[in-house]
Amino acid sequence: MTTKAEKERYAKLARIGCVLCHHLQRGFTEPQMHHIRKYGGKRELAPTIPLCFNHHTGPEGVHYMGRKRFEAHFEITQEELLELTEKLLASA
Repeated sequence: MTTKAEKERYAKLARIGCVLCHHLQRGFTEPQMHHIRKYGGKRELAPTIPLCFNHHTGPEGVHYMGRKRFEAHFEITQEELLELTEKLLASA
């Protein structure tokens, strides 16, 4: 079940758009929420970043390519995308 704080964070993340598209300077794209569960653990406790369909579950997506291939392909880690996400949230 999503908490009020999570809903508020997701709303803010939705306004940012896909953080990878932002990084690649492709403009705003409608995001889905991606939970970074690199070390296992519960989904609801994992940090979240906004990724568009293509970068989340599509052909260039982290779930399609796998974390290692995704990060090698785009030359950026999920943790770096999380750091960028937090900077974008702070400046919004």
